[in-house]
Amino acid sequence: MKIGDQLIRAEMLRGPRYTSVKVVRDQQVTSMQYPPSRTYVFRYSLSSARGDWKAGKAYRAGMDFNNPLLPVSVVDRISRKSLPPSRSFSALGAPNLVISAVKKSDLDSAILLRVYETEGSPAETEVTFLGQKREFREVNLLEEDAGPAGQQLLKASPYAIKTIKIQLSR
Repeated sequence: MKIGDQLIRAEMLRGPRYTSVKVVRDQQVTSMQYPPSRTYVFRYSLSSARGDWKAGKAYRAGMDFNNPLLPVSVVDRISRKSLPPSRSFSALGAPNLVISAVKKSDLDSAILLRVYETEGSPAETEVTFLGQKREFREVNLLEEDAGPAGQQLLKASPYAIKTIKIQLSR
């Protein structure tokens, strides 16, 4: 993104499905533009913070913009509301680690968390899931064991991507 006098210039990333194709016919070069000419919507958000993108945690602003929270509230007088006003489903103590996915294991009843480090610095944290500190095991993308069971501290090197497996019941 470039910012100038009364001008903001941004570029969009396109997937391989949408590209410009150069076609040569009778030694004439023409272009077929993909995606087709239409009106497209480009949503953006500007944010500011002190320091660089790491210190300002720019990834959080992007995640919040692309994945807004959608609150659902039951308003009735029939049932008692037993849940607290807020509660974390899963949490990591290191501010430079982000949980990007939560899913049930394909192989058993365990829960998998995909975690990545965002700032280029090592991190070490406990893993909290459903309000309790949990033991876990590191696994690879195929859910094969990649570390010992019963780990209590998740250790991530700079820009690491980790997948951990949490057994909820034994």
